[in-house]
Amino acid sequence: MGGVIVLLISLLFSLGASLGAPVGFYVASRRARRRGRPLNRIASLMAAVAASIILAVFALLLLFAVLPSSAWDEMRKSAAEAQAAQDTLPPPAWVTKTFPPTAQSDSLAKKYAPSPGTFFAGTGIGMAFVAIVFGAIGGGMGWVATVLLRYAIWGIRT
Repeated sequence: MGGVIVLLISLLFSLGASLGAPVGFYVASRRARRRGRPLNRIASLMAAVAASIILAVFALLLLFAVLPSSAWDEMRKSAAEAQAAQDTLPPPAWVTKTFPPTAQSDSLAKKYAPSPGTFFAGTGIGMAFVAIVFGAIGGGMGWVATVLLRYAIWGIRT
C-alpha cells in the first residue's frame, strides 16, 4: 500500500515522469538476471532515474509538438520584448565607473540574441534541464515506490 501511495504522490511531483521508474527497474533486473548477477540498489536506482528522464524528455517533446503556432509566436514576441526592455536600461554609474567596458554595448549579443535559432536553442536547453530535474525527482520517488511494491508482492529477495 505504501508503494502505491508513494507512486501516486510522485506522479504529482514529477508530472508523470515517475511512471518510467518501474520500467527502468524491470529492464535493469532482466539484464542482471540474463548476466547471472544480482541486481544491486545503485544499478536499479540509476536505471529508474534514466528511464524517468527519457520519459520526461518524450513528454516535453510531445508537449512542444502539439503547441499551436500562435503560442510559439507569442513566446518569441515576449522574448523579443524582454530583450528590448533590457537593452534600454543603462548600467548604474558606479558599474560604468568601476568597469568601463560594461558601458559599451555588446554587439555580438545584440546580433544573436533576437535570432530564432537562439530562441530555439535556449528553449531546448531549458527543456533539457526541466526534463532532467523532473526525471530525477520522478525516478528517485518511482524507484522507492517500485522497491516498496516489490517487497510487498514478492518479499525480500537476497
